[in-house]
Amino acid sequence: MFAVLDRTGLLVAYDSWDEWRDECRAAATQEPAPLCACDVVFCAHCWGQARILSPARNGEGLVPRPCPTCAGTGVVRR
Repeated sequence: MFAVLDRTGLLVAYDSWDEWRDECRAAATQEPAPLCACDVVFCAHCWGQARILSPARNGEGLVPRPCPTCAGTGVVRR
């Protein structure tokens, strides 16, 4: 029996090396999960950063404000 750290940082105990190899092989052959839902795209106005720089009210430089196009989320639905 031995224990290793998994991808999330938790200790996982295995009874044999074969059990560990089978789990690693299964994880490597799985299709990767998408990073975001398929019906959303990054906002073209703020480039997915959820904020834009706009002039300060006192006229001294730029301040970050939530993007009005994506409502401060960084993504828009198609």
